[in-house]
Amino acid sequence: MIVALFVTLVLAVVLGHLLAAWFSARRTGLPPKEAAYFTGYAGAAAASLLLLSVTASASGLIANFNANPPYLMRFLLPHLVFTLILGSVSRYGRRLALGLPIVVLIGLQAFRIPVELLLDALYAEGIAPVQITYRGWNFDILTGLTALPVAWLAAHGKASRTLLMAWNILGLALLANVVIVALTSMPGPLRLFFNEPSAGFIASLPYIFVPTVFVTTALLGHVLLFRRLQLEAKSAELRHVRV
Repeated sequence: MIVALFVTLVLAVVLGHLLAAWFSARRTGLPPKEAAYFTGYAGAAAASLLLLSVTASASGLIANFNANPPYLMRFLLPHLVFTLILGSVSRYGRRLALGLPIVVLIGLQAFRIPVELLLDALYAEGIAPVQITYRGWNFDILTGLTALPVAWLAAHGKASRTLLMAWNILGLALLANVVIVALTSMPGPLRLFFNEPSAGFIASLPYIFVPTVFVTTALLGHVLLFRRLQLEAKSAELRHVRV
């Protein structure tokens, strides 16, 4: 049951990426045919990354935690770097940052609520360690719980740039916290939490999608919101200069 819910959430997040690509393409002026190509490229990239995760996990290589740093960390680092580049400097990220309403850029982080509930269910089943859930050192659910109220404020023009920046920074810090807790809960030289079970289950299917889909999606959302706020500030400065 948990596996089915987990896979369903993964597919829902991937579908959300495709809808975001299409919607942002149309809102930034691309005609339907070009928007379809744009969405198709996003879909091909998503499928490739999913296949890469499945292959790496099925091979068993990333489950070898004896190396320093562990192979799982070596596998995940390029995903995080790619996400940062995609959101912060690429044309694709710019189109998403400008094309998606700011309420969507904020509200999408609510997907972290079901992610945290699933992690808690995995802990209850004896699969995940307590520290990577909200019962332990994972406070990431706070970002999900506050996403919809902050999105509502933004939609009604009641959220200042300072508030949005502060919320985004806090959400990014909470995301970094859970990533660090997870990495130091895995077997190997980096381990700081020695309770069992370890967080090594993340190297297996379908849980490899926790970092490669859920973490990267949350990270991309934060980067895009930063970029949107930066672009809006720059646009306001230009209008001020012209006046």
